Amino acid sequence: MRVERKQEEKKQHTKSKFAKVLAVLYIIAVAAFLAATFIVDVLPLLYFAILIILLALISFPILRSLFRKSDERGNGLDDARPKKKTAASAAAVIVILIVSVGTYYMASTLSFFDKISGTEQTHDFYVVVKADSKYQKIRDIEGETVGIMDNDDESYSEAKKRLEEKVDIALKDEEGFDNLAKSLIDGKYEAIFLNSAYYELALEEVDGFTEKTTRIIEDIDVTVKTEVNAKNVDVTEEAFNVYVSGIDTTGSIGNIARSDVNMVMTVNPKTKTILLTSIPRDYYVKLASKEAMDKLTHSGLYGINETTETVENLLGIDINYHLKVNFTTVIKLVDTLGGITVNSDYSFSAMGYNFSKGPNELSGKAALAFSRERHSFAAGDNQRVKNQQAVIAGIINKCTSSSSILTNYTGILNSVENNINTNMSQSDITSLVKMQLGDMSSWTIKQQSLKGSGKSTAVYSMPNSRVYVMVPDQASVEQAKAQIESVMSQ
Repeated sequence: MRVERKQEEKKQHTKSKFAKVLAVLYIIAVAAFLAATFIVDVLPLLYFAILIILLALISFPILRSLFRKSDERGNGLDDARPKKKTAASAAAVIVILIVSVGTYYMASTLSFFDKISGTEQTHDFYVVVKADSKYQKIRDIEGETVGIMDNDDESYSEAKKRLEEKVDIALKDEEGFDNLAKSLIDGKYEAIFLNSAYYELALEEVDGFTEKTTRIIEDIDVTVKTEVNAKNVDVTEEAFNVYVSGIDTTGSIGNIARSDVNMVMTVNPKTKTILLTSIPRDYYVKLASKEAMDKLTHSGLYGINETTETVENLLGIDINYHLKVNFTTVIKLVDTLGGITVNSDYSFSAMGYNFSKGPNELSGKAALAFSRERHSFAAGDNQRVKNQQAVIAGIINKCTSSSSILTNYTGILNSVENNINTNMSQSDITSLVKMQLGDMSSWTIKQQSLKGSGKSTAVYSMPNSRVYVMVPDQASVEQAKAQIESVMSQ
């Protein structure tokens, strides 16, 4: 009998020790979750207080049971207390698992904020030869004269320096990337050196310069820091403008590229109104720092600040923040959401997809095709910007009308964190989230698009060629200004 009693006491002692260890782990897990939630700061104060109270109410009986001795009377044979301790242990494990998942979500959110607020821009530079060239790698062009653009940009200077460190060559300037591309095709140079963004543009705009007629033998990356240039306001009290740029690339969001989607999002947090103002990519505008005329899309070749300031000058407004996305963002986000529904004004085909007039269920790649197509429409780029707005509306509707954003929370963050860049601070973003969670108000979304007429002319980035541009319709510009002012002053 005494042996059995000692065995039972030993068993109860082990259970008690395990319970205390579990209790310590419980306290650490809950504390970590609350600390992470506090640091992320996305919950309104009331919600955070309710969370603390709920956890306290749940935790008190669990911890009380876990820390209590199995038998306060010392006989070790009370059946009720071991059962209670077992139940408390099970409840503790469940809570630990839940708050651990919550802590992971909070950590993912912090990581997301860190990644989307980067201030670095990457410039890719290519050494390009003709497809049938005898040169296969960078060392093969030793002693050759390589054509380059006449450009004193910081990144370009650094790229040329790195190129010259790799191989002994002579560099010769050419005015304009179009001249440079033509000089390779015409045989003036065996190799040329140019920015990847210009290379992509040359593929589209320069006759004879294609992926079949050219070949890249070297890639040099140059990363430079850029200033944030945000014009901060109290985003929960004051109206503000966000410039949304969709860059023409599927690579890193930091890559310099054409600004293919250009939209100003005017947000009034007081009236819960959002106005989307789309500007055609081919809009013929004066570049802010160049004092020269070019397509708006080409402004992206000189960085996000150049495009932002150019749009500011066009519309006569202050742009407080920018949001840059690339085509990869659309594909991954839409697929993570499980697809979106968009309404099409026309039936058309693009990039292997068929779209019908009316509602369409779209995957990520289909949504990208829908938003990029312009040649199928008489209105060209004007219709394309409407389709882009439809895709944005489809994404917003999916996020706000279903449980996708909750069930796929981390998946959504992971899908876009490397494909979005903004100069809006974490505190501003979380303030908006808290405001929305606090009142759960619906928003009114309005849309408008600038108009213009087409012509062919030389532009700053292509001085030796004539390209299509859209000359702004001044009446539509003035109307857009008035609408923006109206939303901001309400």
